[in-house]
Amino acid sequence: MFVLGHLGIGSRLLFSLRTRLPAGWLYLGCLLPDLIDKPLFYVPLLVMHRQLPLITGTRTFGHTGLFLLAWLILALALRRPWIWAVFAGLVTHFALDIAGEMVTDADPESSIWLAFFFPTFGGRFPEAHFHSLFEHLTMSAQSAYVIAGELIGGALLLYTRWRRRDLRA
Repeated sequence: MFVLGHLGIGSRLLFSLRTRLPAGWLYLGCLLPDLIDKPLFYVPLLVMHRQLPLITGTRTFGHTGLFLLAWLILALALRRPWIWAVFAGLVTHFALDIAGEMVTDADPESSIWLAFFFPTFGGRFPEAHFHSLFEHLTMSAQSAYVIAGELIGGALLLYTRWRRRDLRA
């Protein structure tokens, strides 16, 4: 879980480009892979008390290079600011997930690369090392990368809001 990190840090990774994109759509793009993949993993666990055969973790279809490529093609074809904003947010999501794995030395079986290059590596997604949302949150709360990212992301969001308010006054 990395909501504030993806929103705050992700949007700032775009530097001045972020000011030319619709903020709401940009924020949606920053979270979209998780908004797709986390429910695909957790809802069957909650409802059926088991996971679906292909959905072995919280990084599946929304975390694939094919998903990112589809948004790029859509953005190039339609040339709408909101589509570019979602695409830009997606790029930052992937960048932060990859950075997180590099910093935390993630297990290859749970690697973002398995999802990103799906179906190249045997047509499987990374495996989660947790079996419930509570367990996932507990593990995330023990990660220095996640804690630092959430604090920095939250601070950046507050700073952005404060600056916007100051500019209006």
